Amino acid sequence: MTSSRALPELAVIGKRLCEPLTGVGRYLECLLRWWGRMDVPFERIRLYAPGEPNLPADALATAELVQIPLRGSPLIWENLTLARKLGARELVFGPYTLPWGAAGRGVASNLGIYDGRPGDFPWHARMRTTPFFQHSARSARRVIANSTSTKNDLVRLYGADPDKVDVVLLGADETLTPRGEEPEPAPPQTLAKYGIPLGPFFLFAGKLSVRRNVPMLLEALALARAQGAVSEKLVLVGPDNWGLDPVGVAARAGVSDAVIWAPHAPMEDLAHLYRAATAFVLPSEHEGFSLTIPEAMACGTPVIAFDHAALEGGLREGVLLAEPQTREGLASALKATALDEDLRKRLHARSLGCAAGFRWETTARKTMQILARAAGLASDGEAAR
Repeated sequence: MTSSRALPELAVIGKRLCEPLTGVGRYLECLLRWWGRMDVPFERIRLYAPGEPNLPADALATAELVQIPLRGSPLIWENLTLARKLGARELVFGPYTLPWGAAGRGVASNLGIYDGRPGDFPWHARMRTTPFFQHSARSARRVIANSTSTKNDLVRLYGADPDKVDVVLLGADETLTPRGEEPEPAPPQTLAKYGIPLGPFFLFAGKLSVRRNVPMLLEALALARAQGAVSEKLVLVGPDNWGLDPVGVAARAGVSDAVIWAPHAPMEDLAHLYRAATAFVLPSEHEGFSLTIPEAMACGTPVIAFDHAALEGGLREGVLLAEPQTREGLASALKATALDEDLRKRLHARSLGCAAGFRWETTARKTMQILARAAGLASDGEAAR
């Protein structure tokens, strides 16, 4: 039976796409790219952004870009400027937050909260974000969590209704191709771009934060090198938003000449660094979902990590868990990966096996099904498939 009722529209909040694309921006980019390759149940998708998004053409193939200039803070832009522009037929979709007055007509995608670890962020940062995160998690029609760990945090810390929180794991970028069992040298121009000398290195990628134990990683590298066990340097890729000062920590640990820090690298460069690394290292105690882990695994790179709740969907079986979760335990894992060829081969095989289960196409389809359900375009059974 054909209905004369007009289909709803989808409004995607894209303010994070106007920054260098890190976790949230890459998440939105991959969703938009895959939605452009599939049939979507909405009459149209509008991408609202305060400027020109940092997106390739294929990520905009199915979306109508609406630029609304940023006047004031991003908070004012989203809750006042954008809110006034939204159409009556638009279901609103955004990472973490929705405009305060429109939260009840939208779907919020939450990529991990850390209110259970208040020491990780300055109080003023928490005051600026937590009320809006919490309001969206409680008021949205549906909430998409990037892991069961994030869902549990939303329910426990924000009082979100567990029946309206859906878990959708993230994927690995399709451009990431596997290397052989041993590291694949990065192109000379990539090394020169970031000041990385020739030779083996470990890789960390992600925002530098307390929960990710970046200072401990630097100290573990110093310990492993002091014992004469490894020659690897350490390449850190990610912004230092909270003032951890990796250069200063490296100097105090005596490894200034062995640490290279780049605040950002686009995916085309990061892919080369993943494939060139002896191992990817993420000593995090808490994550929403470690997007960089399946990315490294898609390249066949061994992964060293601390055990944490978001190692789900098979990730835990694919990584080398550094135990105990101390400087010494981490140094031991670095040494084992650098010195044991058979271990590297086993981790290479595990990485590729795990990565097969993380596809952005799957993430995009499941997310669209949930959006269709929130808009009344699909039944619960259809949205769950």
